[in-house]
Amino acid sequence: LLYVNGSIPSWRVCMALYEKGVTFTSIRLRVMSDPKETRSPEFLELNHRGKTPVFVDLLLPPPNSSNSTPESVMVNESIAILHYIETYHGPERPLLPPVSQRSARALALARIQETENLHNAYDTLEDVHFEAEKKGEQLESKQKLELVAKVHAELDYWVVYASRSTYISGDSFGLADCALYPLLGYMVHRGFNWKRPELEGTPNAWPHLRTYFERVWEYGGESGCAKRAQPAGWDQQGKLGVWSGTRR
Repeated sequence: LLYVNGSIPSWRVCMALYEKGVTFTSIRLRVMSDPKETRSPEFLELNHRGKTPVFVDLLLPPPNSSNSTPESVMVNESIAILHYIETYHGPERPLLPPVSQRSARALALARIQETENLHNAYDTLEDVHFEAEKKGEQLESKQKLELVAKVHAELDYWVVYASRSTYISGDSFGLADCALYPLLGYMVHRGFNWKRPELEGTPNAWPHLRTYFERVWEYGGESGCAKRAQPAGWDQQGKLGVWSGTRR
């Protein structure tokens, strides 16, 4: 697994691999260097977009095969990798309902894909924030509030889902949780405190979602996939306060 520390897509894949008990080799790429390691010619051959994660699955030939060279399957895009891992690895620990349970499986698949709406809304907020910071500026209050409101609108959907079941697509931890949890974890690391301006004085604007977030964190204890997959050095809040628009 080629990954970037702190990357939401990479974090998703690590959670699934740990939960399914898949043995894997991780190769960390640096993006704070110049040039970025994800822009090297070697990496661009793996993913022309220059993005992680990239999952390379080495398939050993059958014992009696005349060909001793392993075949490799390369998968890009985090959600595609989640589905690939679920299909080909760790069958004893399924993270999707069986195909015989059509409604439950359809719900899980929809939730996985739907996480990209929150992902896109948050990425837009952070991208604009970074651009302003590079110029030595802060976001205009009106623009920031509009972008934050779009993230909040997405959270309004997810808090309803979180109120309906123990985990985000049912009462068992699954692939949809691997897709969603890193988004919330990343936001919290960047200063999200579960409050919203229009509900001043309310410490917890999305109570069911916050409870869900804490539940996933505690799932499996110290050896749980959420704790094992947490990015290195992320045991404390990050320095960049996207939500406040200032450096802490």
